[in-house]
Parts: sequence; structure tokens; C-alpha cells
Amino acid sequence: MDKIVPASSKELEQLEEIGIVVGESSPSSFVFAVHPNLNDKVPRWEFVIAPLAEGFILAQIRGVISYSSLLKKELEYQALTRLTSRFIEECKHWREARVLAYIEDLNSASSTTCKRVKYAVTPGTKVYLAPDDLLTRVYSGSGKTLYVGHLVTRHTVKVNLSVSGFRRHVAIIAQTGAGKSYLTGVIMEELLEKGATILVLDPHADYVRMTKANDVWSPNLARRVTVYRASTRKASRYIDVENLEVFSIRFANLSLEDIFYVCNVEERHVWVRDVIRRVYDNLRKTRRDNYTLQDMVRELTILSQNEEARIREAAQSALRRISNLAEWNVFGKEETEISEMLKPMHISVIDLSGLSDREADLIAYIILSKILNFKTQYEGQGFKLPIFLFIEEAHRFAPPNESTWSLPFIKRIAAEGRKFGIFLTLISQRPSKIHPDILSQCNSQIIMRITNPKDQKAVLEASERLGEELLEDLPGLDKGEAVVVGDIINMPAIISVRKRRSYEGGADIDVDGLLDEALKMAAEEEREKGQINEDWRKFRERSEPK
Repeated sequence: MDKIVPASSKELEQLEEIGIVVGESSPSSFVFAVHPNLNDKVPRWEFVIAPLAEGFILAQIRGVISYSSLLKKELEYQALTRLTSRFIEECKHWREARVLAYIEDLNSASSTTCKRVKYAVTPGTKVYLAPDDLLTRVYSGSGKTLYVGHLVTRHTVKVNLSVSGFRRHVAIIAQTGAGKSYLTGVIMEELLEKGATILVLDPHADYVRMTKANDVWSPNLARRVTVYRASTRKASRYIDVENLEVFSIRFANLSLEDIFYVCNVEERHVWVRDVIRRVYDNLRKTRRDNYTLQDMVRELTILSQNEEARIREAAQSALRRISNLAEWNVFGKEETEISEMLKPMHISVIDLSGLSDREADLIAYIILSKILNFKTQYEGQGFKLPIFLFIEEAHRFAPPNESTWSLPFIKRIAAEGRKFGIFLTLISQRPSKIHPDILSQCNSQIIMRITNPKDQKAVLEASERLGEELLEDLPGLDKGEAVVVGDIINMPAIISVRKRRSYEGGADIDVDGLLDEALKMAAEEEREKGQINEDWRKFRERSEPK
């Protein structure tokens, strides 16, 4: 058996002693008593180290316990008051620590290598606060990294995500208002600066303002963000959008099934399907692939005047459905090429705001199919760059059943995308409503506040590295705080997200400010109303005969 050499006392002399290991310990956890004067300095989620063999173990505090043998809950309040006034007993403070890794050298200048712990720390061993420089090395990452924030308990320790970890797909999960879109914007900023090709499906226009420069978001970066607006039927809530393009679909490229789907013509609508099929076949025969939506509208208009009642009524119903597509203003003779969107060091934001779920799904289906075809066709023939694909409101496009057209393509990207260089990031507030096969393919998770038990269970089932302990932390996270686990980080961490440099688009409405505006408008209305009444009184006085 190898001789066990104790950890260097010189290394320990530089650290702050905070407690002593007590009771029973294991390779995965231990309990230590905290020095009574340092109780307030050792919060939950803080990092500690303890010597073990020739190295150290790094652990994180998961439980905080205070205990009194005298102040029992069964005692009456008056008795408790008398006991506390005499300072008879000093409370005991313990911490439950979860072991993270074994570290051989605290002062290594190179990136710290963390190993699994095989032994339990001995009771009586002293416990120390982990030094900042050690944690910095642990969470600095390797290779190309993305700076996303700092440890919740150590604002001086930056946390970097590994770009290579995105190859195994990522899920960003949080309930509404917890800051998931804000965090996604931070990740996209970092990826863009690293030269990434990014495409985001954006149902709520959360990222369209990244096109605007400011004091910390340079014009050079803002110019590399293009917004493709998929509908002019309903204007986005943001008008200050630059680098704006209209996303266009060539109507002649739609299949008959595409038209049935987007128009919500189900199989039971036999006669409506029949007249659309008749017009479609006629246009394909006479115009080949050179016809427009307006051409189909004209053909259906003629059929809507047919002498046969059944054909006339079916054509009228079809005409109403097809005319809705015309109002969408996305179908034309030309089509936005996928090669325009997929460029080096560029973000393409597909603005789907104002669209129904069915319409947004059709756009997603077209874009995802084009991305897959583009990468599989050109891989090794010119376009070798990885594509970072972000899908906001992922539960809308990838529900647990086969009810959307985009779902099969998302499933294929989740299962095979990394082979073609397509790295998927799902963003959602309802993980329980995302197809489990897709969510389970996300080897890394960034999880913010979640209180819904079903969503907590879905996240736990999808993540092998989350664990029950971290799951318990989710409801207590503040806005902008997140649990990070998986291939994108060296070891699990709870972080506070850094400040964004680009303009945020998904912030909550300023209710207080809007109510103040309402009060001002109401006061102005009352003033105008009072003036009108006064003018009317004076007019009446002048008009009445004397």
C-alpha cells in the first residue's frame, strides 16, 4: 500500500480555518462544526476544503444547521425568554458539505485537475474556506470559454462555460421572469465574440434589440446581428430594430401537405382539401414552379362561383383560409436563402412574434429542414463551421407528441446534429411539456428558478448530474441566479449571471411606471373635462336672453 503523505501545512497556513469535521463522513459528504464567531461567514453554497491524504477535497455547503440543547420547542415562551436572557448556553452550528472533487495541489499555476474522491475525510480534520484563486482555476474552463457570471457566494470568482460542451446540446430552463432570455443573450454575446454562427427562433422578439449598439455593445458586433421578421401582419413590440430583413417563403416551394397544415385543413375537411388539391395540381401543371399565392387565390375565386353548390361552398371555405395566408405577407416569388443566415461571426434572429403557433411552427419546420440539408449537403464541401441553434419557447415546437411539423427535425438534430456541427440549445419555462427524448439529449443544463413540481421532475429525469440536493435549491434561487451542470462546466455551480452588454428584449413590463403614466393621463383628462364644462357654462351664459 502506498504511503499516505499529509497535505502540506504551509499551504494550510495561508487559509482561514472555519471548523472541524464531526460525526460520520463518507467520500461524498461530511458534517463539520463551525467556529461560533464565524457562523455568519459560512453561508449555504459556500466552498470549503479539507486536507485528505497528500491533497485536499473541495466541497460545497448544502445544509446549514443551528442547535440548542436547552431551547426546546416544547418550552413555554416565558421560559425561553428567561433562558435566553441569562446566556446560559451558546448555540452550536453545523454545516453539511457535499464533496465535489479531490485536488492534489492548491497552488498549481496550471488549470486545476479535479478527481473523484475515494476516501472519507477523518473526523477531527480542520475545515478551511476555499481560496479564490483555487475556485477561479476550477471554474475558468479550458479551451475557448464563455464568461457568463460569477459564483453566488464569491463575486470575485468568474464562471466560464466551455464552448466544446455545447456539442452535446444544452437546455436553459426557468419559470417566467427568472431571467432565462437574459442569460441566453449573455451566452449569445460571448459566442458571437468568439466568431460563432448563431441562429435563434424567437417567438417573442426577445433578441431583436441586439442589433442596436450602445456604450458597451460595439457597433461592430451590433452590425453582425440581423433580424429576419417573418410577418408584417402584426408589428413587433420593438420599433427600434436595425439590420432588419423580411423573411420570405417562396409559395411554389410549399407542398400540398404544407398548405393543408398551415391553413388548418384537416383530413375530415374532404371537400375543402379536394378543391385545394385541384387548384394546386392545375398550377403545378400549367405554371410548374412559377406561381404565387395570389395565383391560387384567383383560381379559388373562380371555383367559389361554381354552379355546383358543394364545390362552391368548399371553394369559399378554402378561399377564406388561403386569404389568411395572403395577409401574413411572408409568401412571395423569392425565398430567403439559408446561406444568407448562416455566416461566420453572425447572429440571425428569426422574429416570429405576431404569429400563431401553427404559423411559427411552419417557419421553424422550413428553417430547420434547410439547416439540416445545408449542413449534410455542404459538410466537407465548403461550410464546415458549427451552427449554434437556439430555440426559444421550445415546448411550442417540440411537445411530447408528434403534433408539430418541426418536431421530427428537432429530434434529429438532438440525436445526430453534433455529427454535422449543429449544436442545439433549448430555452423553455415548461420542461415537462418538451418531448423527453429531446430534453434527455441535452447533456448540460442551466436551470434557474422553478417552483412547478412537474417541471422539477422533468428536469431531474432529464439530467443525470442535477441530483435531489441541487433540485431542492431551484425554488429558492433569486432572479438572475442559476444552477449549471453538465459538459459545459468543470463541476456543478450556482452562479449569478453577469450584466448584459446588448439591449435586453425580454424584460418584464414596468407596471409601476405604466401606472404612473395612467395617473397622469387621467389627471390631464380631468383637467380637460373641467375646462370643457367651464367653457360650456360661459357659452350658455352668453347665449341666454337677458
